[in-house]
Amino acid sequence: MNLSTRNLIALCGAFVIAAPVAALAIVKPLRVAVPALMPQITCVSEHLCLDDPARSQQAEALYQRAGQMASGAVGPFRQAPRLVFCSTRACADTFGLGQRAAMAVGSLGLAVAPRGWVDFYVAHEMIHHRQAEQWGNLAMLTRPSWLVEGMAYSLSGDPRRPLPGQLEAWRAGFERWRAQTQGSDLWTAAQTVR
Repeated sequence: MNLSTRNLIALCGAFVIAAPVAALAIVKPLRVAVPALMPQITCVSEHLCLDDPARSQQAEALYQRAGQMASGAVGPFRQAPRLVFCSTRACADTFGLGQRAAMAVGSLGLAVAPRGWVDFYVAHEMIHHRQAEQWGNLAMLTRPSWLVEGMAYSLSGDPRRPLPGQLEAWRAGFERWRAQTQGSDLWTAAQTVR
């Protein structure tokens, strides 16, 4: 093996190691895929992590309630979602939540901000997790917002009526569509929507 081949192999190896580290440093939401690597985060089970282990029973109960709501509405999960419950703003910032109450990153995992410890917020994000399982993470970006967000707002039991701005129109659009397709399986009917 000559010097340039060894250099190329070393460069490729360095890239393979550096790329995921750089992605986690730059794209904070991706951190939900490996929450245990984040400072101050404790994973109490394979699917439940939080910044305040003293609240693990509360987080587990919320996980179970929201999971039952979501799976009852959109069917069982193929894989139980990984959730990170944050009780502090610093934790929420670690995962790039900004002003959101909670956020799903496709089927990689979900993060919940301090104000998001509410059944319908967590169920909403679990519905997004199920959508990503059904359609694929990248395909989620090509589905219409009235289907993706409207489904999550409608089927999570979100009690806010009306929702702010465009969100209420998306929920109403989903509910109109679902009323027309009620006799069909949700996922079969949604497969034709582009």
